[in-house]
Amino acid sequence: MIDFRAVWAVWLRCVYAWDRFRFTLFRLRRRRFLEVEGSVSPNLRFARFRVEPGGRVVLGAGVISERKRGNHFWVQGNGTVEVGAGTWFRTEYAENNLTAYPGARIRIGPNSLLNGAMITSKCEVTLGEYAWLAFGVRVFDSDLHDLDRDTPERLAPVRIGSRVWIGADVVIVAGVTIGDDVVVGAGSVVTRDIPSRTLAVGSPARPLRSIGSRVGCR
Repeated sequence: MIDFRAVWAVWLRCVYAWDRFRFTLFRLRRRRFLEVEGSVSPNLRFARFRVEPGGRVVLGAGVISERKRGNHFWVQGNGTVEVGAGTWFRTEYAENNLTAYPGARIRIGPNSLLNGAMITSKCEVTLGEYAWLAFGVRVFDSDLHDLDRDTPERLAPVRIGSRVWIGADVVIVAGVTIGDDVVVGAGSVVTRDIPSRTLAVGSPARPLRSIGSRVGCR
């Protein structure tokens, strides 16, 4: 009698070994701009990398994603995208898009989650550890264009702290700092700083009440 569970387990190991081999080739072809620190999921070979001369993408150990397309990295000249260890690029609901303009930097802290989010940087966007971005979240550190001929485009770093949960369809604009242990409600537009240990909601987002530490939250 055939043990189908054993056969399935062997098949999965074979698929994983094949994926590891394919990812090794993938890394070698992109070694000019792609740095992998330790082991990462071989599923990252399905990501689309558009990296211009001088650009760099760094993936920390244990970065994972599903075995499907849906992660897009566009790094322009001398831009940098750094992804901390253990970060999950989840693509089941929507695609993740990271764009670093010339000389810009995107830094994602360890054990973070991008669940169909967009980060666009012309100067610097920083996320702490355990920063979770739900589907439809958009983060911009610039206006992306001039307002009018007398009001030039504004660029200002965005800093998002640790253990932060950003709900679905939130927009975070240039110059905002979000503290640690913060929850931002779905559909909010964050136009000003949010202090640590705060629940903020609305458009523009305003503190609703204080909350406790989010250490250990899932």
